[in-house]
Amino acid sequence: MKLIYCKILLIIFLSCFCFQAYSQTYELLLIENSGTDNKFLNKLNYKKKFPIKESRKKELNEIILYFYNEGFITARFDSLIDDSLLLKAYLNIGEKFELAYLRKGNVDDALLSEVGYKEKLYSDKAFNYDEIRQLNEKILTFCENNAYPFASIKLDSIIIDSNSITASLMLNKSYKIIIDSIIIKGKAKISNSYIYNYLGIKPGDFYDESLVEKISVKLKELQFVREIKPFNIVFTEKDAKIYLYLNKRDASSFDGVIGILPNNVTTGKLMINGDVRLKLLNSFNRGELIDFNWRKLEQSTQDLKFNIVYPYILRTPFGIDYKFLLFKKDTLYLTLKHNIGVQYIFGGNNYLKIFLDNYQSSLVNTEGLENLTVLPSYADIKTNLFGLEYNYINLDYLYNPRKGYRLRLSGAAGIKNIEKNGKINQALYDSLELKTTQYNFETEINFFIPILKRSTVLIRNQSAYIANSNLFENELFRIGGLRTIRGFDEESIKASLFSIFLIEYRYLFEQNSYFNIFFNGAYYEKDIHNEFICDRPLGFGLGLNFQTKAGIFSINYALGKQFNNSVDLKSAKIHFGIVNYF
Repeated sequence: MKLIYCKILLIIFLSCFCFQAYSQTYELLLIENSGTDNKFLNKLNYKKKFPIKESRKKELNEIILYFYNEGFITARFDSLIDDSLLLKAYLNIGEKFELAYLRKGNVDDALLSEVGYKEKLYSDKAFNYDEIRQLNEKILTFCENNAYPFASIKLDSIIIDSNSITASLMLNKSYKIIIDSIIIKGKAKISNSYIYNYLGIKPGDFYDESLVEKISVKLKELQFVREIKPFNIVFTEKDAKIYLYLNKRDASSFDGVIGILPNNVTTGKLMINGDVRLKLLNSFNRGELIDFNWRKLEQSTQDLKFNIVYPYILRTPFGIDYKFLLFKKDTLYLTLKHNIGVQYIFGGNNYLKIFLDNYQSSLVNTEGLENLTVLPSYADIKTNLFGLEYNYINLDYLYNPRKGYRLRLSGAAGIKNIEKNGKINQALYDSLELKTTQYNFETEINFFIPILKRSTVLIRNQSAYIANSNLFENELFRIGGLRTIRGFDEESIKASLFSIFLIEYRYLFEQNSYFNIFFNGAYYEKDIHNEFICDRPLGFGLGLNFQTKAGIFSINYALGKQFNNSVDLKSAKIHFGIVNYF
């Protein structure tokens, strides 16, 4: 029994000892060693207690730099006395010096103008070590960004007269470096012209450190490659070779969505719609995009979209963007749309585009139109618009982001022509202005706000507006469904103006997998020549996206409500989908 008590006492003693050792505090005491009764130190708010012994040395360096910046350039510690827990530092502040004049030395005037050097800023003032250091850094940064990465600078011809200092700048530019080439190591296949234009670094260019520093960031923005290890640069006395270590990343995709929803025509029956998309990215090693999308939204309705983007035409930062749309609404009308644009590419998916939009919509079945006494909701229309589009993406991960934002803005203006249909009584067109000016505006803003380690909140707004005095239903926006406002049939809502807000919580449990809960609400107007409707629909629900060997599988369950109707569980929308990257 005594042995047990002894062991317990020993454990308690060791625990107390360890706790005391663990909770030790290291102190720092400064003493002025210049007979000034600590008048400077009394004004200095320095840290006196530290959990780690080595942290005291860092604090001493900060104190010396402080006095350097106040003009005491001879400040020093005469002695340090360390008794393990308390460090006494005897500080000799010295005399305060004035900067009488800082001459430009051998630095040329053009360079000094670029960095903001003016003689009056560096004369007749307290010598400030940090201010001189910042000037030197600006000069070196300019040199590094203009072919001289090994430049160095110092103060020369220093003259100390009493407490006044005069000095000159002395710049040594060293070697002038020109870019020789960019060499890609790894399994990624990218044409040289693409990578040169994308990074903005080309053979024969002067070395620019500001561009080199952005290489890894810009490579991360590319969807079809991944950096397997940091790049490195091999210098000679004349040039530099940049080595990139890249592997291919699966970025092309094939996905399909199947929707199961009530049939609005036949009561008690279900209707299946489809959405198939093929997206090919960098198939020809030039960063090009080919995007094909076919959808069957409802009975006898087809939707076909095709988009091709070819960047860096003739090794310039300009790219070609062509979009084609075919939409057939049952036997009512057929719409064809061509959009061709020229992009100015900032990098990645970021660009400014100027475009021409040609829109044609014509009636398909004209049977019975001759008996109408008012114009129908659909018309034969031709519109030509010129516009600008801006797209910017800044996300930490493109496919399943946790933080960042995405922005797209588009505006266009042009002429709209309403063509008289030969089957309709021509007198019905008399009160209608056939040639008018039209304006189109579209915006989409996405914010991903990180919460804790695995969660994010997505806040999105999608808005659009067609400004024209004589609109018809076959030229309106079509919203509703998985990609706009969930809880409603795909593109079941026609609108001349809409604004959709979404707030969605996502729990990210894998790189490409998440569980989400969402709420979306909208305001829209349908303002056409013979009808005006406005409403505030809303939808809510939950979903799941998860990675499988076959691709990323998604399922969403959503309920919707509009026109002050109550939520009907029988009208719930369930969407299944899978995206396969290759």
